[in-house]
Amino acid sequence: MDIAIYSCASMFFSKYAWVVQLKNKTGPTLVEAFKVILTSGRKTEKIVTDQGTEFLNKHFRALIKEEDIELYNTYNETKASIVERLIRTLKTKMWRYFTAKKTMRYVDMLPDLIYSCNHSVHRSIKTKPVDVTAENEKKVWHTLYDDHNVVKNVKYKFRIGDQVKISKMKRTFEKGYLPNFSKEIFTISKQIPRDPPVYKLKDLDGEELKGTFYEKELQKIIKEDDVYEIEKILKKRGRGNNVHYLVKWLGYPNKFNSWVPASEISKI
Repeated sequence: MDIAIYSCASMFFSKYAWVVQLKNKTGPTLVEAFKVILTSGRKTEKIVTDQGTEFLNKHFRALIKEEDIELYNTYNETKASIVERLIRTLKTKMWRYFTAKKTMRYVDMLPDLIYSCNHSVHRSIKTKPVDVTAENEKKVWHTLYDDHNVVKNVKYKFRIGDQVKISKMKRTFEKGYLPNFSKEIFTISKQIPRDPPVYKLKDLDGEELKGTFYEKELQKIIKEDDVYEIEKILKKRGRGNNVHYLVKWLGYPNKFNSWVPASEISKI
């Protein structure tokens, strides 16, 4: 099986995609990768990235400034959603290839996959990414944003006030994404009508989380079945029937450490 690091990029408007292999995820290496993208004939005015340090370092920021590009960072767990969809598409195609060829080697066939993505009709723009040009961009814009595409009558899976856990997506090279939900519990604070719909969350202390979350990233809590697990006991106070423990809850930040009566603690 091939093990390699790649930088994936996709244009928000045209959906045109690039994948460039990296030696590592340092700033200078990423700069060289983006120079390949920027000299490919398609120039962007804005770049949206996740919070990875490879995008926040002085080397990458200097390149963005030099190229007169605006840089935005997203706090979403799924990062930039357009690229996330691209990665999902590539992984699906890879696993079909692995199954058909009985191999886990993908380096040699990756350029063909990217070519296929760029030369296939994209559902949202109703054309091939490679065919989007300055001449037809107005038509593509109307396909994406005309009134008939405005999200109406959104059906929400979660209600405001619902308690949920957040999915931590495993970044290993596995078939699809395997959700691993957080221990910490959050509350739905706002529903946002997008396609698909997204939500704002706040923690049990009332502090709002940065970014928004998709339904697939959330798991509703069934209160009757929920058990708060203890990571470790920090202190003890009291005697006899009045013993209390200061506990750190598994998966929660230290601000939620609290004193709990010994009678409310049980072994699982």
